[in-house]
Amino acid sequence: MPRWLRRLLLALAVLLGLGALGVLGLWLWIRVPPQAATRDEAIAAFTAVMNGATDQRPDALGKLAGALEDRPDDAKLWLWYGLANLHGFLEHREMPYAIRASRAFERAAELDPADPSNEGWRAFFAYQAAESREESMEEPTRELLAASAADPSFTSFLAAVSLADLPLDTGLPQRTLAPLEGAADCGDGTTHTCRTSPLNPHGAEGFHVTLGDLRIRLGDLEGGQESYARARTMPAVASWPYRAAFEEWAAGAEDRARRFADEDPTNDPEHVFFATGERACATCHER
Repeated sequence: MPRWLRRLLLALAVLLGLGALGVLGLWLWIRVPPQAATRDEAIAAFTAVMNGATDQRPDALGKLAGALEDRPDDAKLWLWYGLANLHGFLEHREMPYAIRASRAFERAAELDPADPSNEGWRAFFAYQAAESREESMEEPTRELLAASAADPSFTSFLAAVSLADLPLDTGLPQRTLAPLEGAADCGDGTTHTCRTSPLNPHGAEGFHVTLGDLRIRLGDLEGGQESYARARTMPAVASWPYRAAFEEWAAGAEDRARRFADEDPTNDPEHVFFATGERACATCHER
């Protein structure tokens, strides 16, 4: 074999070896070591984290990963795994959480496309990823609005959070209102029974506050205050950990409305209560 060919083959072998090490390193960086757990045990661990036990997130992720090894085609488990990683990303802003969340949401949507919440979460995360990469937002926005129309129960909330702070002359914040309002009816005449569960004990309060926030953003101060008043009537409001913070937020409604209405976009305030500071997700999920 000619010397040049031996050198070429050696160089190729070195490159392939380095590539394999890189792939292995990436896999180890992203991988969550699985723990043996049943589906119910994994869900209970995830629920505890969402209820405020954030120090237990590694344990919950491990149990969800273990349950998925036994049930790799369980779309709901993939969705919960995605949510657990999204929750971690919102707190730590570390890339492995984002990579795992994206893969999990895509997998859930593939496995059960008939469940609109799966596509809703996939579209929401794809929108956030495209925005962070400064890509064209036309297709991610279209997909998010389509998912919101198909699943007003929750994706409408995700669309409102994502699009409501865009300039009003785009017409996009206005398009999030009808789906969110359409999510108000739980089917039994209430706005809380379909929003309250062990996973989201204060989802009803969070819903009405978010609807109020959106109405104020769109120039409807009276409607926003009506939504805030509705939040105060929810059955679990007395035990809501964020009641005092909400009352302070509600007291600033007129000032926020004034700043949104003036011609200076640089003084526009934060517009979503649940997405401000450390309240992200916790507004609805923390006990």
